[in-house]
Amino acid sequence: MELTINAAGDEQALTEFYSWLRDDVDVARSATINLAGSRDTGEMGVFEVICMSIGSLTGLANLGIAWGNFLRSRKETPPFTITIEGELTAEQRAMLRNLDLPFNRPGDGE
Repeated sequence: MELTINAAGDEQALTEFYSWLRDDVDVARSATINLAGSRDTGEMGVFEVICMSIGSLTGLANLGIAWGNFLRSRKETPPFTITIEGELTAEQRAMLRNLDLPFNRPGDGE
């Protein structure tokens, strides 16, 4: 499963969450995590999104746990949107319904 995490221009929050994810042993073990320029604008050089590749339900659960811990460490919720690319299995859809993540999946309502 490919995910893109956008912070609506809040580069500091995005960088902090990226560091949080990289420092989380469980997330780092179960996902590939990179910072990139926005795929929409084609601009590189400024970090606008986190790109993640998660290969298991455990990895997805680890992301949910990391997100909850990150939120508890902050005074305000960052303006993040997580976009899922590609088709999802029934198990992945069920897991996503149980996670409190800011998902945006065009055409699916997830």
